[in-house]
Amino acid sequence: MPKDPISVARAVEVAKATLNGMGTFRVVGEVSGFRGPNARSGHCYFDLKDEEASMSVIVWRSTFARLDFELKDGLEVELTGTFDVYVRSGRMSFIASSVEATGEGALRQRVAALAKRLAAEGLMDEAAKRKVPAFCERVCVVTSLSGSVKDDVVRTLARRNRLVEVTLCSCSVQGADAPPTIIAALRAAEATAPDAILLVRGGGSYEDLMAFNDEGLARTIVALRVPVVTGIGHEPDVTIADLVASRRQSTPTAAAESIAPPMSQLEDALRERAKRLEAVLVRRVDTANEALSGLAARLPLSLSQGLRQRLELLGALASSRAMRDPALLIFDRARDLDRAEERIADALPRGLKHQAELLARLSGRADLGARRSLERATSRLLALDASLQALSPLAVLGRGYSIVKDAKGHVVARASDVEVGQRIVAVLGQGSLEAEVTCASEPAAPDALR
Repeated sequence: MPKDPISVARAVEVAKATLNGMGTFRVVGEVSGFRGPNARSGHCYFDLKDEEASMSVIVWRSTFARLDFELKDGLEVELTGTFDVYVRSGRMSFIASSVEATGEGALRQRVAALAKRLAAEGLMDEAAKRKVPAFCERVCVVTSLSGSVKDDVVRTLARRNRLVEVTLCSCSVQGADAPPTIIAALRAAEATAPDAILLVRGGGSYEDLMAFNDEGLARTIVALRVPVVTGIGHEPDVTIADLVASRRQSTPTAAAESIAPPMSQLEDALRERAKRLEAVLVRRVDTANEALSGLAARLPLSLSQGLRQRLELLGALASSRAMRDPALLIFDRARDLDRAEERIADALPRGLKHQAELLARLSGRADLGARRSLERATSRLLALDASLQALSPLAVLGRGYSIVKDAKGHVVARASDVEVGQRIVAVLGQGSLEAEVTCASEPAAPDALR
């Protein structure tokens, strides 16, 4: 201890240096009085306590941003950091460089994250859950056969409604190996085709109930074709299996009671329905009686009106001309036929005369058209004949020309096409000549031809 007193600032500086020299600590405790993150700085402040002591903790904004769980009161955490003194107030605080959830707090954070993810997928939507029948005739209970829960459930169902048929499927309800056995038991229960499945177990710690926070179990419950009613633990305990089930009850007994209404309730419901049915039948009978009474009141009037209408019709028929003398109908038809015959006889000659006149006019026009067509065709034929005569090779032969052919009938166009001594035929305008070639020369020059 120094001989002379020192200032407050110096004392705080010495304390700060001493604490800074102590190094890094790992401290486990429960969060209390959590405040943060601060709106301006983003830092968090709280006390970390156990049963005997408490210390002030500061979590800087950068450290808080790295957390993957919610920091809140009651959460058990493990802090890594150093002690420091704030000079202006002289207050000692633990500056946490890392924060990790431990024990039950870590489990709750992991379960909360899984529940949030499954809820985002729609596995907890009430509208998608299967409806539990109001009265279940067949129920399968999935639980451990070694505990008292199964006996409580069976007794409750027998006491509430002796008509309910109960079957049991055994599984483990605690420990890391429990989820696969629960899943297998649920599938076996579904195979029995019950109206509902009861998934139940007794109370326990949060760690004891972790088997019912399994993701595979949650997805199996949602995929089942049978509604699942859960009764897991006690009132405050809520597992993921409870959240995805068709119905959640606080205890196994409450789950059994929810699917098995008491016989007295069923009897009351049947009596109420009988009363409603009786009232409906009475109303229908009264309505039918009223309708019959109305028909009975209208029947005489309706019969009277019907008879009167028929009498009037018979009177009209009796006074008709056909009824007085039926032969008049035949005479009228015969007279009509005679008049039709006269009209046809008068109209037939006129029609024939008109047709004859029309035929004569058409015949005259046809003769005139035929003559004109023949004259045009004759003129055209004479013109074509003149053109043909002008182009005919016979006309050329008639002017003194001839066509020379060899013995095979081929036309000879050049002197070189034949040889001396070869026989040829000269076709004239009239007749032909046979000759023998005595000389074959090349074509003469133009002057020589002249």
